[in-house]
Amino acid sequence: MSFIELAKSRYSCRAYLDKPVEKEKLISCVETAICGPSACNSQPWSFIITDDRMTSLALSETMRDGPIKINSFTKDCPSFIVIVEEGANLSAKLGGKYKDQEYAQIDIGIAAQSICLNAADIGLGTCIIGWFNEKKAAQLLGVPRGRRIRLIIAVGYPAGEPPKSKNRKPFDQKVRFNRWS
Repeated sequence: MSFIELAKSRYSCRAYLDKPVEKEKLISCVETAICGPSACNSQPWSFIITDDRMTSLALSETMRDGPIKINSFTKDCPSFIVIVEEGANLSAKLGGKYKDQEYAQIDIGIAAQSICLNAADIGLGTCIIGWFNEKKAAQLLGVPRGRRIRLIIAVGYPAGEPPKSKNRKPFDQKVRFNRWS
């Protein structure tokens, strides 16, 4: 499959088989993220992999916590990759202040996409989750104070067929060449 075909086939999976994900596949997904680009080679991330049922179930509860009951599908997900924001190096911090950019968060987004594309390539489904009780998740996983959990990625074998097509705005509404005309 070409890279564009892979990118087009990847989707946010919300139904998983009751089947554990092999540790080697989870490691492969994180290795791909670590190889990705980051501002000033700062690598402002660390990753926590949950692959045992008890921890994954407890973590899923943090994603279903709150006044709006969403992410109910996570209770059936066998594994999660948690992305923790670490301190950026001095160059990235100074550059971010000077340019008014959050480079660490951009880098984490790139890492998350790398994880998801690798997972799709090896037959796994993923869903990037930003809605969770960060305090409870950090407590459960032993994330030190001063560190932020930025994203949690559900990872498992998809149950059912992927969607036939993605609902995306037309190319010409989202892309332009050189001018605002």
